[in-house]
Formats: sequence, C-alpha cells, structure tokens
Amino acid sequence: MKSLSLLAKYKHFKKIDKIFRVRSNLLRYKKIRLDKNERLTDFESYFIDKIKNKINSNYLNTYPEVEPLYKIFSEKFNLNKEMFVVTAGSDMAIRNCFELLVRSGDKIITLSPTYGMVDVYARLFEANQVKIYFNKKLELNTNKLIKEINHKTKLIIIANPNSPTGTIIENEQIINILKKAKKFNCYVLVDEAYYDFHNITVMPYLEKFPNLIIVRTFSKAYGLAGCRVGLIIANKTIAKRLYKFRPMYEINSISVLIVKEIMKNKSVLKKYIKETIEGKKYLIKNLDKLGFPYYNSYTNFLLVDFRTKNFKNKVWNYFKNKNILITGEPNIPGCKNFLRFTLGPVKYMKLIINTLNKLSR
Repeated sequence: MKSLSLLAKYKHFKKIDKIFRVRSNLLRYKKIRLDKNERLTDFESYFIDKIKNKINSNYLNTYPEVEPLYKIFSEKFNLNKEMFVVTAGSDMAIRNCFELLVRSGDKIITLSPTYGMVDVYARLFEANQVKIYFNKKLELNTNKLIKEINHKTKLIIIANPNSPTGTIIENEQIINILKKAKKFNCYVLVDEAYYDFHNITVMPYLEKFPNLIIVRTFSKAYGLAGCRVGLIIANKTIAKRLYKFRPMYEINSISVLIVKEIMKNKSVLKKYIKETIEGKKYLIKNLDKLGFPYYNSYTNFLLVDFRTKNFKNKVWNYFKNKNILITGEPNIPGCKNFLRFTLGPVKYMKLIINTLNKLSR
C-alpha cells in the first residue's frame, strides 16, 4: 500500500497557499506613520513614568494575571464580567468567533471592502462568503444584506464604523439585521474598533439580541497598538463558549498593566480624541480651501480624492521620499485616485496641507 504524500494528506494546504499574505520588511519606528490609524503622538511622560515605576521582575518571570481586567471592564460598562473575553487584539477576537461559529462550507455575510483579516479568516475556515458591496458613493444596501440571511447563514460581520471606508451603518439598520438573523439563529458580529471617535454603539441591545457579539480594540483611540489588546462583549452563554477558545493566557503581563493604567487615567484618552477631532477639523477646512474632495469619516482616518492619477502619484512619492507613511490607493469602488491619511493632532495634519500647498503650485 502506497503511503500518501504530505500534500495529498493535507489537501487543505492548497487552499491555504492561495491566500495572499507577505512578510513586511518595512521598519516603521523612525518614520512618521500616517498609514495604519495608530496614535501619532508620544504618551505624556507622567503616564509612561507610572508604568515604568510599576514594572518589576514579576512582570517578566511570572505568567500574566488577566482576571483584574475583567473586573475593570465589568465596572466600566456596567455588565457582568462573564460577558467579556479579553483577546490579543481584535484580530484574535474575530478569529475566535470563526473558530466557534463557522465550519467548512458555512455561509457567512460580510461587507466589501472591510477589515482585511475578515477575508483572510473566511478563506482559512473555508466559509461560503457572501459579500455585500458598497457603491461608488460608499453607501451600503442593507436591505440586500437582509435578503441574504437564511437558514444557511451562520455569521454576519459588520465593521461599524467600517474600515477602509470610514462610513457607518445606523443602529436602526443593524437592529433590522439582528432581527432577521435571530430568526435563523445566526450570529451578528459588530466590530466597533473606532467606537471612541463617534460614540455610537449597539451595546444597549445585548440583552434583547442574544445573537449579538461586539468586538472592541485598544489599538485606535487608546493608542495601544503595540500592546495587542482586544475585547469581545456578548451575552454570557456565547461569551462562556468563546472564553474556551482563548489561549492559556490571553495577553502578556505588561499589556495588562498598561490597560489597567490607561483605564484609570481617563484624561489620556479624552485628550487624544480631542486633539484628533481638532486635527480633523483643520484638515477638512484646508482641503475645502484647496478644492480636494474627501469622504466624511467617523474614524481617525480620511479618504482624500486627488482627482488624477498623476497628482495622486505625485503626493504618494513626495511623502515616501520624506519618510512619511500613508496608505495607497484603497480597494474601494470609485476611489481610484484616493489616498488615505491617519487623523491626529493639528501639527501632523499641517504636514499634509503644507505638502498639498507645495505640490499644487
């Protein structure tokens, strides 16, 4: 009897090999980063000193104690602590939902375009993915999404606000999606990564809709992208199941410490959100003066239309040569000559406007 080759034994390798992901050799620390919607400014020295003064050998040589975070989240959101699952970033939160809810061939419904890891997980877990596309005005036909929900649908994923479009779906529309999904025992995952920039959430509907799962991150408004901390919020039954998919320790000890500190020091978050809103106002005011259209955003990034390929490339190359990172042409219908910029304090937005003034002469 012939032994099977490794490739024949692991047939799913072929499908995995078709997923396009590359290793990045780009070193970003010494560059101005307007590309990934991170915090643009350093944390205040008093906040950094508080963390430094608390770090001792225990944070390195003992396993993490994550449980105190559950108490903090319970008090902040006024929800039972068993409704939370701490994860290594929102990536892992979304992956955990796939692991629990999706089997090979299961139907899922997603937006397009949306957060890139959603498409990656859909392929890794061999889901039958149905995409609901934004039109050229970045509008989404939620009625079309609702019509797609049936007994075969296991999971619906909605980023709200959405990335990379920056648009929102009104709660009323999400409730209609939840109602239809509930009839078919289908879960709806709402990714609220950018919640803190617009303060619209479906959290009040957790009790009414046991099929609702909310995902949050500490990477955006909180500015802790390097800590890799995410959060699942759901009814106790589904949260308990998702909790079983966590690794032995959800996140590392230093990340636990930093999240505890930033939750205590509320002014850190409030100040940066205020600075980002001020920066956004400055940017759009001056884009209007220069005549560059943009899409309104409910996030900390903005899509700007440079109208021609030549000028768009001119802007891109100028920033590249100045070691300023921006996001290139997004894969969005009707956005061929757009570039995306992370929003932040006015001094960073001035870099964009000064550059456009210079290149427009």
